[in-house]
Amino acid sequence: MRIRTIRNRIVWAIVLVGCIPLLIGLMLAYVSGMRSLRDVIGGNLQAVAVQAADRVTMLVQSEVQAVRLLGSTPLRVRQPVESANRSYPTQQQQVSIVIKERNERWQGSAAGDKPVLDSELSRFLLETKVRGGDKVIGLLVVDQYGALVATSSDTDHLYFGEEPWWKAIMTGNGDQVYVSGLVAAYEGSFRTSEETIDIAVPILDERQRLVIGAVKASYRFDTLFAMIKEIRIGQTGHAMLFDDAGNPLVCPILPRQAHRIPGQLMAMIVSSEPGWGIAEDDGHGAVDTVVGFAPVSQLRVPDNPWHVFVRQLPAESYAPIRDQLRNLALIGLVMLGLLWAIGQYVAARIARPIQLLQAGVEAISKGTYDLPLHIQTGDEFEELAAAVHRMADRLQTSRAELEGLNRGLARRVEEKTQEITRHMQSLELAQRLATLGKVASGIAHEVNNPLGIILNRIECMEADEAWSRVPTEVRRDLLAVKTQAERISRVTKGILAFSRGSVSTLKPVDLNCVVHSCVAIAGERVSALSVGLQSELAPLLPAVMGDRDRLETVILNLLNNAIDAVSSLGRDGLVTVRTRPMQMDGRFGVELTVSDNGPGIASDIKARVFDPFFSTKPAGQGTGLGLFLAYGIVTDHRGRIEVKSGETGALFSVTLPAVGCDVSIKEGEIWESQGKFS
Repeated sequence: MRIRTIRNRIVWAIVLVGCIPLLIGLMLAYVSGMRSLRDVIGGNLQAVAVQAADRVTMLVQSEVQAVRLLGSTPLRVRQPVESANRSYPTQQQQVSIVIKERNERWQGSAAGDKPVLDSELSRFLLETKVRGGDKVIGLLVVDQYGALVATSSDTDHLYFGEEPWWKAIMTGNGDQVYVSGLVAAYEGSFRTSEETIDIAVPILDERQRLVIGAVKASYRFDTLFAMIKEIRIGQTGHAMLFDDAGNPLVCPILPRQAHRIPGQLMAMIVSSEPGWGIAEDDGHGAVDTVVGFAPVSQLRVPDNPWHVFVRQLPAESYAPIRDQLRNLALIGLVMLGLLWAIGQYVAARIARPIQLLQAGVEAISKGTYDLPLHIQTGDEFEELAAAVHRMADRLQTSRAELEGLNRGLARRVEEKTQEITRHMQSLELAQRLATLGKVASGIAHEVNNPLGIILNRIECMEADEAWSRVPTEVRRDLLAVKTQAERISRVTKGILAFSRGSVSTLKPVDLNCVVHSCVAIAGERVSALSVGLQSELAPLLPAVMGDRDRLETVILNLLNNAIDAVSSLGRDGLVTVRTRPMQMDGRFGVELTVSDNGPGIASDIKARVFDPFFSTKPAGQGTGLGLFLAYGIVTDHRGRIEVKSGETGALFSVTLPAVGCDVSIKEGEIWESQGKFS
């Protein structure tokens, strides 16, 4: 029973603690959301008002530009106006009398008896009016005295010198533009039944300095500013144009006579700067409306500047905040249910520490304890859980130490086993090399005996050559046989030296000459296989300290391997030998490279190509000792041999120190690989 009571108290406490902040948060969210929404709506309406004001300005300015263009036409407009000005007497009193007489005749004559209407300029103005569309009511041109020169439609009088637009034009410096406000019906120059707006611009002389007349255009107000009625914001929002006195000019909802703009709204929106605000009465039957406004400031309408006013029904403006409030109420109900469920869950988990402690002790006894007990109650249960965890950690530490000792021992045993295996392999390899050395020594000894006989017979034949006439080809063949026999003798001596671990005598050698000799020897095999062999030897190559015969062995081994690699390509196969001087560890040296365009050497076996008995050739075609011996000979010469990946195929590089470098050869010293395996 006590557990249930505590559980219920916990549940109610969680619900109350959660609901109070939730209610406060909902209220703050509503207030903040309402304020933010008003700011956003007001900013949007203000932006729409500014855009509408800019469109009105651009519209009027485009029409002003059109009237200016009409007034600047030299042949059609300027010349007739200049002719009309020249027709007046020179005395001012006589000018007034002439204008008065013309005006009386105009008013007393019918439309068909007025010659001005039939002039070429009047016809041109009529054509311009037709091109302007329905928005243009009429166009007229007056001279420098305000008398009518031409008109597209009949006017009620001929003299306009007392009109406000004429006075505004004549008081300027030639750049003055007149834009009227809303002209009531039957009050314009053309006495139409529609409200109009007038635009007047001066006509300047040929030098653009003096005002010689004026052009005035009358437009249907509603047609010209029809785009104001097309501005819509949502379903109920619209824009409105009115003047500084509060008189509606354009409204898509109510007619001008039905509008009632309250004084409070006028005081707010008649401003020289754009803005927005909350209208208690928006003049359309709604209250607490967010409105935007902006002045049409660039037109300089006389007396009553224009303003753009944008509004939207509050029901549509505040619809998002009402939806948000509805959603917040729903969220509050969901949160209330969630808090109740959380309270039930938390209360039920109060008994969990004992269960966790029991499960932890059982895991320790079974040896499966691996994670700490997550008990964070802040009382004795948490301290007991920490003590159990420390005990388990000590047990696990001891077990881990024992397992670590076992793993370390197993690792050391495995390392020793691998080391013994490597030593056994090295010993086996050393035995094979020792056996090979003995066999090679015996073969070299057996070869030397018949080789000595051959050389002896060749010397006898050379001695007989002096007393007998021997053909040149025979003498050349005899010399070649002697040269190769002597080379065989040197090779056998080298094999004996290799088996006994002795050191060759080094002397300066021209590496290019050695390459030429090796290329000539390999030429017969290259010709038989139809592959290409080319040499690119650097001139003025410094000499190297070396044994010519052993260096020939290195180069021939590399050439033969390259020829084998490209033999399957036929005529497309190419082997290239290059020499060049270089810097070797900060000293002068010589580099020899042998490259081919064969299949190349795989990257996983590059590290093994210089190992003894390792070969990539098919069984029976290689011993695996060529590159091994080459490595030993180059090392004996204090040089380096490397295998690299060329653009295609394989590339072997041999670098040797040049004569004069700091290289010392001690008597009796053997190269590293020979000393290791002999």
